[in-house]
Amino acid sequence: MQHSRFVLGVVGGATAMAAVAGVITYVLAGKDLQHTTLDRLGLKVKVDGHPAVDRTILEARIEGWYNPLPWIGRKIHDVSCPAHLKAVVGTEEMCTARTDDGRVSIPVRVVRIEGDPTKVKVFWKFER
Repeated sequence: MQHSRFVLGVVGGATAMAAVAGVITYVLAGKDLQHTTLDRLGLKVKVDGHPAVDRTILEARIEGWYNPLPWIGRKIHDVSCPAHLKAVVGTEEMCTARTDDGRVSIPVRVVRIEGDPTKVKVFWKFER
């Protein structure tokens, strides 16, 4: 009887810890959604006549947010994006980064645009 209670307690505790880790992971994964207000930064980068997020911003944010917890993503460095991210919903770019094992591809996508043409707020997301 005591043995089964102990096992039940261990299983229940492990399940609770896994649930808490899952909630923390979900909350931090939401941080992958970045936003950049283009006029406030003074950047006048354009791609095909559209305002764009400068690739150096993409690289810095991805490197800073890619690995917030040990069980999410990989440890990366030397993030490189080949082009600026055009401020058009659905636009995708493929950035790369170095890991201890080699290179990893990181898709980046524009998910939402807010504001007027003089003050564009671009919401973009990268995948792990």
